[in-house]
Amino acid sequence: MSKRIILYAALWMLMVGGIEGCATIQPGSSTTLPSSAFFQADPGELKPLQAIAHAQDLRMKNCHKGPACEDAYYTRALVALFENRADAIMVFQELRTAMPNSRYEGATTGWLNLLQDASVSSPHHKALMVQLRHEVLRHLLERPDLTAVRAIKDHERRVAELAR
Repeated sequence: MSKRIILYAALWMLMVGGIEGCATIQPGSSTTLPSSAFFQADPGELKPLQAIAHAQDLRMKNCHKGPACEDAYYTRALVALFENRADAIMVFQELRTAMPNSRYEGATTGWLNLLQDASVSSPHHKALMVQLRHEVLRHLLERPDLTAVRAIKDHERRVAELAR
């Protein structure tokens, strides 16, 4: 056989294999990109989460160590779960590095393990992930010390009343 025929046969097999591989991908299956959010936020949750993120960014810039700083880093990492998986990992790692004995040490380790676990996206874990998402949102949005969130909710309520 000539080298040219072997080359064409090899290219043909690669093309068929590539097409076959694309055809066997299951609908709805996807690879989680590091830049994608770990949890999806509903449109109504975006503004409060952005306000919390901004407030925590400011707190993180002005703190060095201690409980207030631990809270700022941990809360910011939780908000990052709804923004970008890689950012969430980075903030959890910053918390662990800057304050290794913080009261969030166990939770931080757990989140880092969960964020780096590929099996989390399996259908088996879906119900647990929905429950976890709900718990994180409840923790973030129902905190009494987040006046920015309350201000946004009050503003939106007033706008809705005026729109009636």
